[in-house]
Amino acid sequence: MKLYLRHVMLSLIITSLGACSVLPEAEQIQIYHLPIDGSLKTISEPRLNTALSVAEPDTLRSLNTSRISEFSNVQIQRYYAGARWADRAPTLVQQSMMQTLQSTDLFSQVVNAESDLSADYLIHSNLRAFQIENSEAGEKAHVILHVTLVSQLDRQLLGSTLLAEQVPVAGSSMQDTTAALGEAMDNINTELSEWIYMLLKPKSD
Repeated sequence: MKLYLRHVMLSLIITSLGACSVLPEAEQIQIYHLPIDGSLKTISEPRLNTALSVAEPDTLRSLNTSRISEFSNVQIQRYYAGARWADRAPTLVQQSMMQTLQSTDLFSQVVNAESDLSADYLIHSNLRAFQIENSEAGEKAHVILHVTLVSQLDRQLLGSTLLAEQVPVAGSSMQDTTAALGEAMDNINTELSEWIYMLLKPKSD
């Protein structure tokens, strides 16, 4: 009886080892940071004594992720396998806006809206596209951001604008893909900085 049980146990061990050998390997994930150009050139104007607060953009659930989106047409969304952003897309966009607004030196202070720091104006936005789009003409990065500027003093809406950029993807690697999205975001941030400045600039008589 003991010999029989020993054979049964040995068979179970061999079977379980065989099952382990056919388990799929864990997916290798590469983490990508959104490239930000710290040397962007904007308008040459005196700094405003103004503090800005940047909120994280609202967006659809399908874009509120660290996965990198790809659209084969306007309706079908997929995600690149084995690739992730370093954070969720809205957080990356918020951080890139803050870094650009700070680097322009057009405003006295730029802070995160989630912080306890006070500011004169709030930048609220809606991220409508942050993706790679495939077409017969090739791949392109597409970013759309609707931005609203609100006075923190009286909650008055000062203005809103729709910013959109498309940048061709230069190659076939993920570095080329993320670089194109970074360039599109850089262009939007430059437009955003100039739009906010001109909106808040004191009007001459």
